Formats: sequence, C-alpha cells, structure tokens
Amino acid sequence: MNKVLALATMILPVIYLAQTSLESTTYFQQKVDHTIKVELNDMLHELDAEITTTYTNNSPKELSEIWMHLWPNAYSSGKTALAKQQYRDGDLFMYYAIAKDLGGIDGLDFHVNGSDVEWMYDEENPDIAVIKLNTPLYPGESLEIHTPFKVRIPSGKISRLGHVKQSYQITQWYPKPAVYDCDGWHAMPYLGQGEFYSEFGTFDVYITLPDNYTVGATGDMPAGSVDNDAEKLRLDAIDAETRKHLDEEDNDLSFPATSENTKTLHYHQENVHDFAWFADKRYMVLKDQVELPHSGRSVTTWAMFTSNEKELWAKSSDYLNKSTFYYSLWNGDYPYNHVTAVDGTISAGGGMEYPNVTVIGESGTDFQLNVVIAHEVGHNWFYGILGSNERVNAWMDEGLNSFNETRYLTEYYEGKDLGLISNRLKPKLIEKLDLDEFEYRWIDELSYLLPARLGADQPLQCHSDDFSSTNYGAMVYKKTAAVFGFMKQYLGEERFDKAMQAYFEEWKFKHPSPSDLQASMEKSCGEDLSWFFEGWIKTNNHNNWAVCKATETDNGLEVSIKNIGEHVSPVEVVAYNGDVEVGTAWVEPSEPGTKATVKINTEEATHVVVDPGRYDLDYDRKNNYSRTSGVLKKVEPLQIRALTRLEDGSKTQLFVVPTLGWNMHSGFMSGLALHNITVPMRDLEWYANPMMGVSEGEFTLNGTASISLSKGPWMARARGSRFYNDETLGWHLADIYYGKAPMHRLSFEVNRKFNQVVNSPWKSSLGYEYATRFGYPDEHVFTDNSTTQQSHKLRFEASKSNGDIVGFKQNIGIEARFYDLNLYEHSNWLPLPPEGIKDNHNLVAMLNYSADYRLNKRGKRIKMSFLCAYSHSLSEEGNFQLPTNGFGARNDVMGDHLLLERDAQDGLLSRQAPNLYGAMPIEMYAKTWFTSLRFDYNITQSIDLFCGGIVMDLDTLYEDYDAIMGMTYKLGILKFQLPLLSLTQNNESRLPLRKWTFSLNLRDLNPNSLIRKTL
Repeated sequence: MNKVLALATMILPVIYLAQTSLESTTYFQQKVDHTIKVELNDMLHELDAEITTTYTNNSPKELSEIWMHLWPNAYSSGKTALAKQQYRDGDLFMYYAIAKDLGGIDGLDFHVNGSDVEWMYDEENPDIAVIKLNTPLYPGESLEIHTPFKVRIPSGKISRLGHVKQSYQITQWYPKPAVYDCDGWHAMPYLGQGEFYSEFGTFDVYITLPDNYTVGATGDMPAGSVDNDAEKLRLDAIDAETRKHLDEEDNDLSFPATSENTKTLHYHQENVHDFAWFADKRYMVLKDQVELPHSGRSVTTWAMFTSNEKELWAKSSDYLNKSTFYYSLWNGDYPYNHVTAVDGTISAGGGMEYPNVTVIGESGTDFQLNVVIAHEVGHNWFYGILGSNERVNAWMDEGLNSFNETRYLTEYYEGKDLGLISNRLKPKLIEKLDLDEFEYRWIDELSYLLPARLGADQPLQCHSDDFSSTNYGAMVYKKTAAVFGFMKQYLGEERFDKAMQAYFEEWKFKHPSPSDLQASMEKSCGEDLSWFFEGWIKTNNHNNWAVCKATETDNGLEVSIKNIGEHVSPVEVVAYNGDVEVGTAWVEPSEPGTKATVKINTEEATHVVVDPGRYDLDYDRKNNYSRTSGVLKKVEPLQIRALTRLEDGSKTQLFVVPTLGWNMHSGFMSGLALHNITVPMRDLEWYANPMMGVSEGEFTLNGTASISLSKGPWMARARGSRFYNDETLGWHLADIYYGKAPMHRLSFEVNRKFNQVVNSPWKSSLGYEYATRFGYPDEHVFTDNSTTQQSHKLRFEASKSNGDIVGFKQNIGIEARFYDLNLYEHSNWLPLPPEGIKDNHNLVAMLNYSADYRLNKRGKRIKMSFLCAYSHSLSEEGNFQLPTNGFGARNDVMGDHLLLERDAQDGLLSRQAPNLYGAMPIEMYAKTWFTSLRFDYNITQSIDLFCGGIVMDLDTLYEDYDAIMGMTYKLGILKFQLPLLSLTQNNESRLPLRKWTFSLNLRDLNPNSLIRKTL
C-alpha cells in the first residue's frame, strides 16, 4: 500500500502536468454575443448606446478578469498608440487636432450579471480596460456584461471610425472583449497599420437614426418589424430610382436636411466577429444577386454611393458579383446572405473591410474601383470568416487576400497586363518599350524586389507595427501575393485550390494560426511544406537559382542547375525552341548550395530558362538562361535600347541615353551615356557618359563613369570624371595662363546603412571614400611634378525623425578627412610654408548637428544648425584654410562638387558654394578652426529667413567673429542665400549683399541615388 501511495505520489504530478500542458495547447474558442441599441445624433456627431455582451468561457481555465477594447478612445488625444504610430509615419493631424476633430467613448458603467464590478483603464492605453470579476468564470459558464456608453465620432481624416460632415463610418465603435486563446489575453490598442482580432458570436444591433439616412451594415434585417419592412421597400425604391438616372450627370454632393422622424433598424448576424455600419443621406443604391459556384445559393449584393463617382459605381454590382463568385469558387462559398459596398471618404487607404460590408474611398478609375471592391470583399474570407490575428499575422489576411485579388483581376480582364498598359499606350509604343509581354501579376514581384535589393525587406512573419510603412505594402500585401502565386504554380491549380478549400472548411469561423494553415495544406497536399512556411514566411532570405549547363544527349536535354540562394526551394526549368516551349521539368525543394540535374525529353531545344513565368521571386535572373549549343552559351542575347526598361534576365541589356551639359571651361557638351540600370535597380550597376565639348573653338573630351555593387545595406562604388579646366594652384603666378588641361577625379567608396527596416526613428550610415585628383597645368607647384592629390574620408551620419518629440527631426554627422596635397608652393588656399618644406598633409575634422522642429499644422518650421571644423597639419607647416561656407567654386580642393566654373575668383559663377550642413553663407577663411550656429525659419514654401553667428581662428586684420541675418530663396535644386545684415562686414568692399551664394544640387536629379538614400 505504501509503495502504491509512493508511486501515485510520483505519477500524479506528472499526469497533472501533462494534462495541463495538453489543455494549454488544445484549441478552444470563446463565444461572445452582443445586443446593442444605438442612436445617432447627427447634429452633435455622437452615438448614445447600450450594450449587453454574453461571454461564454470555452477555455479549460477559470477567468478572474475580462480585458476590454474601448477603441474609440484611440481618437481621444494626441498621446494614444494610434497617434504615436501616425507621428512615426509623418502624419501630425492628431497632434494639432482641435477638440471637435477628436473622439472617444465615455459614460461607461460596467455591470456583470447585474452587479457592480471593479474596472479600470490600462495604464498605458486609454483604449484598453480590464473588468475584475466578482466571482471567477469557470470553464463552460457564461456571464453578461452590460454598460451604457456614448461615442464622440471623430473626424474622418484620422482613421477608420469617423465622419465627414454627415457621412458616417461607424467602425470599432463599441466595448468588446479582447480575444482569449491558448496564448492568453490579446488586449491591444487600436492602430492604423495593424488591424484586428476579435471573438466570433452573434450580433443583434438596433440602430435609431433620422429616417432619411440610408444604412449599409453587417447583418440581415429580419422581417417582422415595421421599420425593417419599410426600409426594405425603401431600398428597393431607391434602387429603381438610381437605375433611372444612372446615366445622368449629377455633381450635387450637398447634404439634405435631416428628417425630424426617426427609424430603428434591426440587424442580425451569426458567426461574425465584428459589426460596422455606414450612414449617409445621399446614397444611391444598386441591388443585385450572385449565384454561388458550389451550393448554387443566391447572395444579394448592395452598392451604396454618392454622386461623386457615380459613373464608376454604375459598374459596381458587377464587381461585387464576380469577386464574390470567384473568391467562393477558389476558397469556399460565401456563408452569409449579402455583400455590401458603400462609398465613403476614409483615411485608412482606399478601402476598409468589415463582415458583410466594406467602405470604399475615392477611386479615380473603373479599374481602381474594381481592385478595391474585390480586395475588400475578399476580406470576408481572409479576416472575416478565417479570423486570424491580423495584428501579428498580417500576411494571413492582407497577403492571402492580395493573392486572390490578383488572381481575380486576371480572370476579370483580358490580356496579360489587364489593360493597365495596353489601354493607355498604342501597340507600336508598347512594343518599342518592350512591354508587350508584361503581366499584371509581375507587379507583386517588382514591389518585393525594390526593397529586397536595397536590403530593406523584412520577413512576412512580423508584428504589423514592426513593418516600415513601405514594407507593410511591399511585403505584407505584394510579396505574400507573389509567394502564394509561386506555391500555386508549384502545386498546380487543382491541388492548390483543393488545399485552400480544405483550409476554409476546417477553420471557418475560427482563429487559425500560421501553423494551422501549414498543417491543413500539408494534410490536403500530402507533402511537407515546411520549406515554404519556415523559409518564405519566416525569413527574408533570397531565392536564386542558376543554370550551370545545358547539354544535348541521346536521351534528350540534360540541364544542370544550382541553388545559389538562401532558400530551400523548388524550381521549374523550361526548354524552348525559339519562342516555343518544348519541355519542362521541376526540381524538388532543395537546400542552398544543392546542384540538381533534370532531363527534358526533347531534341529540339535551342535554349533553357529557369522559371520563365517569373513565379519564384528569383533575386537575380541574369543567371537563369543558357543556350544548348554554341560558345558563351550562358551569355544572353544583346538588347540595346534607349533610356531604360524593365529588367529582363533573358537579355543582356544595354541602354543608351543622349546627354547635354555645360560648364565654363568645356562649354556646351553633348554625348551618349551607356548604362545597365533597369527597373527595379540591380545589385551591379554601371554607366559611362563620354561627352564632347566645344570651348573657344577647341574640342574637349569630357565625361563621367561609375560602377557600383550593392548587397543589402552595403554599397561599394568606383567613380571617375574628366573635365577640362584652367584651374591652377600657384597664387603668385596668377597672371600666367597655362591653358586648359583635362582634370581627372577618381574615387572609391564603401557605405554601410544601419536601422534600415526596424521602426526605429533613427537611421544611420558609415562611409569611407578614397579620392584622387590630377591634371593641374601648373605642375611645378607639386613636389614630384605628378599633379596628383588624394584624400581619405570617413563619415558617420545619423538622423532621427518622428521620434518622442512630435514634429522634431535631428541629424548628426562626424567626419574626418586626411589630405595628401603633394604641394610645396603657396596656393590660393594654403599658407606659404617655409623654404624647403615639402608636402602638405592635413587632417580636417568636422562635426555637424541640426534640429528641425515643426511649429504648427501649417508646416511652419524652425531649424537650428551647428557646425564645427578643425584643421591640423601633419607637416611642419601648412594648415588648411577652412572656408566657412564649404568648398565651392573658389576652392573645391578635391573636386567633390559639380561646379559650373572651378577656381572662379569673381563673377556670377564664383558665388557657387554648397553651404552644406548649415554652413553660414558668408565667405571667410579660418586658419585652423571655426564654429557656427545658425537658425532658419520658413516664411513661405520658397523663402526662409536665417540668422546666426560664427567664431573662428582668423589670423588676419579682420575680426575673428561675425553675426549675420539674411534670406534664402529655394527653387527646386537651385538655392540662393543672401546675407542682408552683418555685425562686422559693413564697409564698402565687404557689404553682406556682396557675399551672396547659390548652390545647385544636380545630384538630386538622379532618381536611383534618391531611392537608395531614402530606403
């Protein structure tokens, strides 16, 4: 007996722990039913309501508290999570909003089963609360939560809940319990980027409002009530009236007077996790029906819209019907009785989805309206019926839905490009631009490749708030659509559709996780898909397959390929005879580094291509091609075109661009730029731009060239330039004219970006550049007659925007540069060294800091710039003289800048100076150091006022300080800076106005550089 007891003592805890572990991971789902009575006050823009929620605990654990979402409070102030997210993305509306633009929920008085309960707001988020239960809610039991509440409806400019005058979008508007599942409570603040997760249940909602409003809402209107029956007849009458006048022009968007009479509409819907409604007195209505593909059941479709884009909405019923049909065909029949799309001005993108009903923003074109309606209707499956956690698994709703959206559009429209190009350009122009084979679905791939090649892509499996705003679209929507298109291509349409339908049937009205989707698809397909879900979903690894060789044999074609990417991945190999496909083979999912050989039963192939349909998101398609015979078999056919094109991995692309230029020394120049730069940008890019100039009757050969290699955050680049000029360094021989000589500049640089993706407000980079410059005509001033100068520069730069202080931006830069100037004569920017002293080695250090603060919602800003520079000679004598306005036309020692005239001592072009990093726009030269502080204030979009002071080591008769005031005029890349008042420079020869400067930032015209800098 004692042994039995001892054994039991040891075993029971193990059994208990095993049972507890099993219970904690076994799927369960709470049931939450709501009865809501609400009245709209369209004079005060308020809702007066009460709600009774029946909460059933289907979990294996007792609950002592219920976490609640009070999401209207996300609009209550400029300090909520919603506001902070908008500030991070540069939207400061809530920061400057006045009280009437904000919203909130109040009047709450929670009772549970009729008794008072303790409840409190979350300490950090006013849109989250917790109810402390008086007694625990045990597994299998239910309770009732009741409270009155009032909602102040915010401006529709903020987010999804809102009004635009008397047009109402009532969404996420009532108190509702957070989801409780095997991972615990999912209490979360409302966000714009990052959507919802709510419990399924039954809704009965009674909406009281003036009777001339038309309502689109979740749920059906049960027959039997006077107002419901009357409303159905009213909607049918509006539908008939709308059809009579659909072709008439009507631009009246004014709101009719509000009726003094009210109506109460009852909406009922089971198996949904949210309820939204939209009301407008101006709505026209189109009613239609669609027959579902599997069951044959009819579903009513409603379109409700204003006259704003009436001509576009005339086709909306067709969009609703066909999108409902195709989503049902591919995934499973729509289980509800109606689908409604309403026209509304909202801030949350082009549209927003809710069960049964979606709101659509201004579209502009028929195509765009179709896109948005289909996408939002599709969310009834991916979010509505399959209720995944959108906040942490955004790809499961937005991404899968975008995949179906692309698939739907290719069914709806004719042509590979869906008319996106063919309806806008003439066929001959399309052919000339090499767009005749363009497929609409490639947009998904291109949207992914742009950030991926800049090292800015992210894994699909990220919290929605961790995505950059760019990647939320490029990754969550577009990349997911592309990778599931690849999965469909790999599995085949029949197997893929069967798998998605099985997933739908297994998980409809539930909360599937990524692992649930994977398990369901693997069960249906009968194969391991971990390569896809572990690699393509959870990492941002790149896929890259290369053809090693293609050999003709007696048994057909033998193709050897290698996975040189980072993904475990399958791949398709296709053989062609000219443009005709003659055979295909698949390689099973293979590890990176794997070589595979496939045999294709054909003797007629001229070449092979890996993934010619562009399904597998191949990072570099330049290695996807090989001929079956001849020499240089893997070199693609040469394609020479003007300007640029979309990247085509099956061609060796060379582009030609005519160029024009001018500077004072070379005169007018013309040439041809050759390059390989495509859309999207490549890792390896080059250009060469030789130009012929004519100046003073002489021809000059000039030009620039560059080659760069980018790998994620790393970039290495070599550049060279050659321009004729007559720049000299011998100051005491200024009257001697040596003639023009070609000046060359060569440089090599390496740059590393940091904080590219994670939503930190900080972005930073570290760069190194080696530069050499040679070609001065007065070679005798150099120590070895080589006319060569060189420098090494190391620069760290960091910027912070939209951080803790709203509207505040910062930038800091630290730079050190070593100069080997190879001089012993005195130059116009170097002091004279003693006789016999050779070489000038100087180290220049610089620190710059700027702080930019937005003062008001009109965009007025004040900017403070601090700049400090120090020059130290590493020779016995010969420090740099530091120009306070930067190295410009008079003294660009290493040729860093694009200048219209070099070594200019007077005249208009001598005033060109970069004025970088907030430098003071006044020409002075410090012997060893200077420090300046400057303030700028924009009085218009083009005009700034500035003031500031500077202190320096001058070593002249002039003062070693100054304070100035002036004005900046901005005209795109051209900027003029005019000092108006000076503390020290006021005599006739040194009037401030004589010190005006201009800068011309031609590099800002390079779109490639701007994109790389931004991302």
